[in-house]
Amino acid sequence: VTAGLTVGRAGSPGGGGSAAAQPVAGHGGVKVAAGQEPPTRDRLGELLPMRRLGRTDEWVTAFCFGGSHLIHEGQSDREHQELLEAAIEEGVRFFDTAQQYGRGKSERVMGKHLTPKYRDSIYVMTKTQATEATRARRDMDECRKRLNVDVIDLMQMHHIESARNVDQRIDNGVVDVLLEAREQGKIRHLGFTGHDTPSAHLRMLERLEQMGVEFDTCQMPVNVVDPGYESFVERVLPVLVERDYGVLAMKTLVFGALTGRDHGWRRRDRIAPNVVPEVITLAEALGFAWSLPVASLVSGTPRVDWLRENTQVLRDHQQFDEAKRLELIDKVAEFAGPRVEFYKTEV
Repeated sequence: VTAGLTVGRAGSPGGGGSAAAQPVAGHGGVKVAAGQEPPTRDRLGELLPMRRLGRTDEWVTAFCFGGSHLIHEGQSDREHQELLEAAIEEGVRFFDTAQQYGRGKSERVMGKHLTPKYRDSIYVMTKTQATEATRARRDMDECRKRLNVDVIDLMQMHHIESARNVDQRIDNGVVDVLLEAREQGKIRHLGFTGHDTPSAHLRMLERLEQMGVEFDTCQMPVNVVDPGYESFVERVLPVLVERDYGVLAMKTLVFGALTGRDHGWRRRDRIAPNVVPEVITLAEALGFAWSLPVASLVSGTPRVDWLRENTQVLRDHQQFDEAKRLELIDKVAEFAGPRVEFYKTEV
């Protein structure tokens, strides 16, 4: 399946500017008329390439600033501000965070340094890991307060771990609360995330279909070693594309493991190989994801130089064909599995 996937409507790369492209009022998403190209600039400057966010019919930057790194110990408030300002300067208009990141700290940082100045130009998503309706309903209001916004562009059901976990959350009313919040205008779009097992994502899609509803986005691991073990790319991506979901790629460098960096989270002292750059380049690792039907690549970058390096790769990116993708998969095949993809459930 990986080899046969091509970038289609759900993940079309951006091109030249067009007078037909119009920002969504008060938000960073952009509406693009059929047959037209997304804009290359906005009031803040030059934009990164943009892609269509699935069924929402809005376009977002193909690089999304991941907010999980805004909670690192040792980073000052000024450093947080510099990171966010650098992202804006680099043309990023899509920002990710979650209630669970530092118990709201990441949201508060964005609510202080990002949304007051840039709300009209950015698309903001956050997440709830609530497992029952009361907590989910509280999250809807607390997240908006911390982010300093009236409306959240995208709220995602965070970190679904298994089919059983999906059933628990849905049976306890979490999806009902999300649908209610959308009706009330507290949030605009809905999605779900997870990295443990593709079976959780497939169960989520099955349950939504049984309820007669669809979400708008799905965030999951998309990387060059994924096809070799419990693959989200092989098993989930084709279903999402068929249903016109906005696919959000995460763990594209396997939480830094492909670069040999060990950030500690769930690592259990395992040693990560230097796949990048000793086996493949950074451009190849990130380009693999961008050459699939993904709307955006979510990357947590705790340093400004890493952020600029990643966004430059996007500017230079040319779509990889099937042969190139298969070549990269073969090069890193020995690294597939829980030894490197430590976040996946072992089977």
